[in-house]
Amino acid sequence: MERVQYEPALAPRDPGRVGPVVTALRDAGPQSYLIVNHGQSESLRLDSGYRKDWEARLRTALDGRPELRRVLSNRHAAVYELTRRPAGEVPQPRPGRPGPQVTWTPWSVLGAPAALALVVVLAAREVLRVAVAPSVRQLHWIQGLFWFSQPLLLVFLAALVQRFMTMS
Repeated sequence: MERVQYEPALAPRDPGRVGPVVTALRDAGPQSYLIVNHGQSESLRLDSGYRKDWEARLRTALDGRPELRRVLSNRHAAVYELTRRPAGEVPQPRPGRPGPQVTWTPWSVLGAPAALALVVVLAAREVLRVAVAPSVRQLHWIQGLFWFSQPLLLVFLAALVQRFMTMS
């Protein structure tokens, strides 16, 4: 996917006016293609009120343009390119590292053990509440575990908020 750069272009409401689409294709640079597919056309019809024959009329208008050449087509899609490619070089792909990227911050290093400790403390509190006969001593333990879990919860929430703030 790092070899493909997707540049959206607005679909003209009037399929006969394809000038802005051709200009967008020209501005995209060398080795650029315009793809008109049935799925996107149906989406435009259902979501934006385009006419049912919009795709066929658009393809006819694009086929009539002398600066465009149809590269591939079937009943589901048509791919167009410029007959004279724009000058310039195609940028080299810049793939990132493979796999999901996990970044660690000081807060996430504190937040992960705090979350694990919070789960253990709250689980112990529930086991104590359910398994031990009710007494004043049990109530003190349950309250103590509750108050002990509060700082862990705050550290975990701070790490979570910081993670959401730094996501990109």
